[in-house]
Amino acid sequence: VVLIIQQNILFIIFPATKNIVPEIISTLRQAGKSSARQEDTPSSLPSNGQADASCSTKFEVLFCGRVVVAHKKAPPALIDECIEKFGRVSVTGSLAAGIRRAFSLNQGADGGGKRPLFFKRDQSFPFLQALDENGLSPELQRRAADGATGVQPTSLQENRTMLFTIGRSQIFLVSPDTKKVAIEKSFREISFCSQGIRHVDHFGFICRESVECGGCQFVCYVFQCANEALVDEIMLTLKQAFSVAALQQNSRTQSQQCDSCPLQQLHKLCDRIEGLHPSKAKLELQKHLAGLDNQEQASVFESTMKARPKSDQEENELIVSCLRRLYEERQKTHTHTHNGQTKKVHLHVMSSSSLWTPIMSVCFKSKTYVFLCVFSDVAALSSPGAVCVVGDDSPLCSRRHSWRQQIFLRVATPQKGSDSKGNSLVEYVMGGGESILGAVPEERRKRSGAELRALWRKAILQQILLLRMERENQKLQASESDLQCRRLKLDYEEITPCLKDVTLVWERMLSTTGRSKVRFDTEEIHKAVGQGVPRQHRGEIWKFLSEQYLLRKEVPSTKPPNNETPYKELLKQLTSQQHAILIDLGRTFPTHPYFRAQLGAGQLSLYNLLKAYSLLDPEVGYCQGLSFVAGVLLLHMSEEDAFHMLKFLMYDTGLRKQYRPDMIILQIQMYQLSRLLHDYHRELYTHLEQYEISPSLYAAPWFLTAFASHFPLGFVARVFDMLFLQGSEVIFKVALSLLGSHKPLILQHDNLESIVEFIKTTLPNLGLVQMEKTINQVSEMDISKQLQAYEVEYHVLQDELLDGPSTLSQSQRVAQLEKTNGSLRQQNLDLLEELQVAHAKIRWLETRVDGLVNREAELQSEVKTLQQERTELQQTPAERLRINALLLCSLLLAPCSYFV
Repeated sequence: VVLIIQQNILFIIFPATKNIVPEIISTLRQAGKSSARQEDTPSSLPSNGQADASCSTKFEVLFCGRVVVAHKKAPPALIDECIEKFGRVSVTGSLAAGIRRAFSLNQGADGGGKRPLFFKRDQSFPFLQALDENGLSPELQRRAADGATGVQPTSLQENRTMLFTIGRSQIFLVSPDTKKVAIEKSFREISFCSQGIRHVDHFGFICRESVECGGCQFVCYVFQCANEALVDEIMLTLKQAFSVAALQQNSRTQSQQCDSCPLQQLHKLCDRIEGLHPSKAKLELQKHLAGLDNQEQASVFESTMKARPKSDQEENELIVSCLRRLYEERQKTHTHTHNGQTKKVHLHVMSSSSLWTPIMSVCFKSKTYVFLCVFSDVAALSSPGAVCVVGDDSPLCSRRHSWRQQIFLRVATPQKGSDSKGNSLVEYVMGGGESILGAVPEERRKRSGAELRALWRKAILQQILLLRMERENQKLQASESDLQCRRLKLDYEEITPCLKDVTLVWERMLSTTGRSKVRFDTEEIHKAVGQGVPRQHRGEIWKFLSEQYLLRKEVPSTKPPNNETPYKELLKQLTSQQHAILIDLGRTFPTHPYFRAQLGAGQLSLYNLLKAYSLLDPEVGYCQGLSFVAGVLLLHMSEEDAFHMLKFLMYDTGLRKQYRPDMIILQIQMYQLSRLLHDYHRELYTHLEQYEISPSLYAAPWFLTAFASHFPLGFVARVFDMLFLQGSEVIFKVALSLLGSHKPLILQHDNLESIVEFIKTTLPNLGLVQMEKTINQVSEMDISKQLQAYEVEYHVLQDELLDGPSTLSQSQRVAQLEKTNGSLRQQNLDLLEELQVAHAKIRWLETRVDGLVNREAELQSEVKTLQQERTELQQTPAERLRINALLLCSLLLAPCSYFV
């Protein structure tokens, strides 16, 4: 039963069969979504039918798996059936085998040989890696070993999140984990796209793929999204992309098509019977034969009966072969008609039908038919030996050869001394295949057993040596690639050159055993940072400074939620912030070579880092400006280390508060900066207030990006050095120093536009001397007490403003009070958090005082004991002298007493 409610009327429909109920529901739902989209967007397609060359839409999806299907079209419930099959495979225990088949690494079915890969590069995606003939990466190559079934779910232990990229004429599935393209499919290869009915957050598409046995099959790829709205957006984007690509293709090929061509009619026939069962294909062929004249029908029937086919499949192959010969004869004298013009073209085809018979057989078995009739000029078509003329936009021009065809092309290439070099497969076929493989050598003499054993031993040793050399070569290439990537990351000018002696000091501290638990001298660290930080060790030094910061700060300011969630586990999840992150990828350091390439290694690493943090901290999620902070960290360390350092900056140094959705802390920071200008640079403060220039007009990007969005990377790196050393108040110090050092130049401007333009464009272009001077001033400033006082002052002023008279209406007053209540509630939570931290610190201090008192008592007791020992030691020498004197006197008096 299907219930439909329209204009308060309930319609009850009883379908003929229950199988069409899902299709009806899916159609109704898609129609409702389409009408809603049309109301929101008046025009879904560009007016000119053209798409931007550099435009590509990206979505984050979860790759669920792939299923082999029987036909290029599928029912609406296909996605739900695929998900159920994935579940059954995992329950029955064959999930591991499916994973191995779906993610086998370069192991051929014949014993481990590597399949040749097809390298393809696109101008919009220059980072494409090796793909096979099906547009799959080596990790996703399908294997039929162990009796593989058609259901291949992906591994739950692997990172299955992908970036689903829809380009102008292709679909790319990019893995941010491996930084490679996993799947690349042309629109021509995709025959069906669908969304789940019960699983509305899933979708998939069907495409054709070749198999190793020489045929082809239809495979359905299934994906999962964060929510249903994202699936709807993907389906709409696919529909628009397909429509625009079809319009462009039709506009390009319309001038080259001739619908009356005999081979074009044969192509349409083959397209109709493609994928049909042999019995149904036989009926279609009989209908087509009924349209021929009696003589042609008799000729086809006679040729078919002479071959005595044993099945419908063989009979269909013979009929298509006869029709091909028939239409080739017609094509020789066919006259093309286009735009009122007629062209007489004589198409020369091969007379050797024996060579085409096995080719047609293979094509028919694989249900693949390619007949193209495209003409460019009469001279090209009438050239001797030409089979057909293929246009520049034809699929045949960019067709990927299978691994068997590549082997054939390599073997069939003429040797040195041949007249023709680099002939292709078509040239070999046109030439009749004469002696292109060379003469068969005479039978060699039989070798003895010892000779064969020696040859085998030599071959094995050579293979072992080659494998060792290949491994060493891979290590060298990986090392060279790492060095090149590191050199690319650190491509910026250092403003404080680090001398050799300072570098040795840093290396000594970094190499200390148990470094994370050893508390170094604060003055020594401050002195080392002031003298410079070596660029090649900057990432490790930042980790060292964060460790020392945590050791000095006994009680952390805040505890991050889900702090124990590993970075790699976060990468396996889908984020709801993907749109904002993907949009900002191209805006983050657009001129830096590491982040410049669209969806290159730099942008993918940045996406991983921002996505992981958005999942770790749902309250903040992702905020504009955070990408620059993450980008600076990525330039100096790995992804996982950058993630931990980003957590340190956000939670331990206090940067997290300014990225909250309400942005109250950022407003407080702007007020604090204004008060600092009032206290330290009164004249500049008055000048800016005269033209109503608040710090939010120029300083908000400084705080949100830590100066990374406008200033040179060398200067930003020094700011981060101080940030890891002293905390978030460094940003206030740098901003105050920059404005104060340029005060005379700012005072020369007498309007709002020129002042703001000067601060935004001239200040970032500082000289090296001025930058180093600014950093030196920052290390000497102490404004922590002022910042605390100004924060309290801001809250007091806000309370006074709320208590004043109001001219707002009742509803506006209620809205304002609700907003104020929310902000006060948030402030209350912040104050409670600070109070808890203060109580914890008080308890820690009390415990420390008790310990010190006990220690003092112990020390006093030890002092008394030492004083007693000292007194005893002082008395001991005097006593010993007296005893020695008495002994001496007794010895001297002993002889006198003897004589008496």
